[in-house]
Amino acid sequence: MTKIVQSVQWMICATFLLALLAACESSTSSTAQQGTGIALANPRRAGNVTTSAQPGSTTTNQPEATATLRPDTVPTPTPNAPIIPQPTLPVIVPTPTPQPPAGGGNTIPAAQAVFTLINQERASAGLPAYTWSNQLVQSAHQHNINMVAANQLSHQLPGEASFGDRERQAGVNWFSAAENIGYGSGDPTKAAVGLNQSMFGEQPPNDGHRRNILSTSCTMVGIDVVVDSQHNKVWLTEDFAAV
Repeated sequence: MTKIVQSVQWMICATFLLALLAACESSTSSTAQQGTGIALANPRRAGNVTTSAQPGSTTTNQPEATATLRPDTVPTPTPNAPIIPQPTLPVIVPTPTPQPPAGGGNTIPAAQAVFTLINQERASAGLPAYTWSNQLVQSAHQHNINMVAANQLSHQLPGEASFGDRERQAGVNWFSAAENIGYGSGDPTKAAVGLNQSMFGEQPPNDGHRRNILSTSCTMVGIDVVVDSQHNKVWLTEDFAAV
């Protein structure tokens, strides 16, 4: 009888312990599921900055200083003898003669030939023609002059602004910009046209110049050709942009 009572007591204790353990496991499982979250950052478009006044701010207008004018004494005029005006001889200012680009020579026909060729290449791809930009010509010409001075082909020479900054300095507030450069020799038009034909003939993946010519992001171009007689080179810069 005593053994039966002891067995029953052990069974009751074991059941109680199992219930207690089950409660602990349930509490642990519930705790593990808490605290999980996902935070999403709000996207911001590059280049877009919005400013607004802070709510509740009060602007106090400062009173403007008032100047007190002291009247001057006006003397009584004394009659003088009449003054007879003398004729003034015109001064002739000589008009400065425009200087040709570095190395001399008229390279405008060469730039126009490249412009015509680029738009023919775009038409063959079903793209609209580029419009001509004198501001981009200014940017391209300045870069050509810098390359002539350094005798170096580079999109950014030491101490020079990047092509994007150069275009902005020329007055083109672009949202898309690109540039092609190169040099050849010989006749300016043949050299410049030949350079552009080589650019258009590039094959992927090494076809960056061709992609600029056929860009769908840019809408206008400025082309400059400079004859460098010192180094026997013809420099070409094509600046592209969209505003």
